Amino acid sequence: MEEILSKLKGSPLRTRWRWALGTTASMAVIASAGIAWACVAPVSLTVNPASVQPGGTVSVIGRNTAPGAPIEIHLDSPTGRLLATNPPHNLSVMSGQWTLSVPIPADVPTGKHLIFSVEDYHNHNGGQPARATIYVGQPAEAAPSPPVRPTKLEVGSGPSAATLGLVGLGVAGLALFVAGVWYLAASRRSPGPQAQEVRTS
Repeated sequence: MEEILSKLKGSPLRTRWRWALGTTASMAVIASAGIAWACVAPVSLTVNPASVQPGGTVSVIGRNTAPGAPIEIHLDSPTGRLLATNPPHNLSVMSGQWTLSVPIPADVPTGKHLIFSVEDYHNHNGGQPARATIYVGQPAEAAPSPPVRPTKLEVGSGPSAATLGLVGLGVAGLALFVAGVWYLAASRRSPGPQAQEVRTS
C-alpha cells in the first residue's frame, strides 16, 4: 500500500483518492449520528383527567424521559410555578413510563393552562421539556374534527410531451456543462510531461 501511495504522490489521482476517502468518512460519521438519535423516542406528557377544579389533583403521565434525574412539573412554562417533582427513575428511555399525582393550587385562574415536565439531564431525551394541556374550572375542549376528505379525486392532464422534452433537454445540457467544467478542472491539475535529462557519452 505504501509503495502505491508513494507512486501516486503529487498526482491528481492521489488528490482525488484523498477527497473521496474524506467524503466517505464524513458521510459515515453523519449517518451514524443520525441513526443514534433516530433510535430515541420523543418525550411525551399527558394528564388524566384533562379537566380539574382549582385545588384538585391530576395524574401526569410521562414517557421516554431519561433515567437518573428528578423531573419537575411546572405550570404554564418550563420555568413557571413548580407544582411537583417526580423522583429519579431507572426506566428504559425507549419504553419507560411514570405517573405522578400533581395538585393544582386553588388560586390558579380558571381557563386553559399548560403543564410542563423539565429534567436537568442533558443526554439524548434528558433536558427536553414536554407539555400537556389542562383545563381548570371548565370542561375540556372537544378535539377538532378531522378534515373532510373529498369523495372524488380530480386527475389533471399533467405536463405535455413538449414540456417533458424541454425539461429533458435542459437536464442533458446541464449535465454536459458540469462534465465539461469537471474535465477542464481535472486537466489543469494534471502535471504535464516532464523533460528527461539527455546524457552525452
